[in-house]
Amino acid sequence: MPAPRRRLVVFAHAGAGPRLYARLLAGLPEDVELAGVTLPGREHRDREPPRTLLPAITDRVVRELRAAEPLPTTFYGHSLGSLLALASAHAAPELCHALVLTAAPPGTKGHDFAADLDTPDGLAELFAHHRVPMDALDESRARDRAQYVLAWDLLLARDALLAADGTRVGQPLTVLGGLHDEVVPIATLPLWARFTTGRFRSRAVAGGHFFPFHPEGRHLLVTELAGEPVRLTPQAGP
Repeated sequence: MPAPRRRLVVFAHAGAGPRLYARLLAGLPEDVELAGVTLPGREHRDREPPRTLLPAITDRVVRELRAAEPLPTTFYGHSLGSLLALASAHAAPELCHALVLTAAPPGTKGHDFAADLDTPDGLAELFAHHRVPMDALDESRARDRAQYVLAWDLLLARDALLAADGTRVGQPLTVLGGLHDEVVPIATLPLWARFTTGRFRSRAVAGGHFFPFHPEGRHLLVTELAGEPVRLTPQAGP
């Protein structure tokens, strides 16, 4: 196997870990090093409580990237993962050279809720939108462990959505959206242009919220991720 020439850091969707994306991204060139961001409560961190704050995630991503061999690096995130990728790229822009996002909610502007997201009513709407009861934040009242983890990820998503509103990065940004996505409507796709001062590209893809896990969406995503990230001043990591 050739030595890695570039790196892809994967940020999974709510309730999931990056291991799910290994098969999805199996078609990438052999010189791409895959690194996944695993949140508490899943995969090798499954014994930890799934309660974490956005700054704790970005701090750990930055710390591990700075400790790794410098390589041109792309951040890829799906749904909640897209917001975590954006926040991490903003926290240390020298460690990320391009962003590719799928099913990505463009901050709070992508939601047409009756109440502001930073209010209790807005949070309740977010949970209802994803069909998760708020009392699932209590493990003893959640249907199962998966719902418990998802509930805490929705709380994290609320914070990440609010933080995204004031975020702008300089990296090239590519955003792909599903034509029939009921969670992140395709009409919100152009709103992502305001999140970067760099090159912006967007494309609508057949499918719903999880279109990357279907053949057409997977092919397009792998094609996008296989491209060489723009070289700024590499200093990267995971």
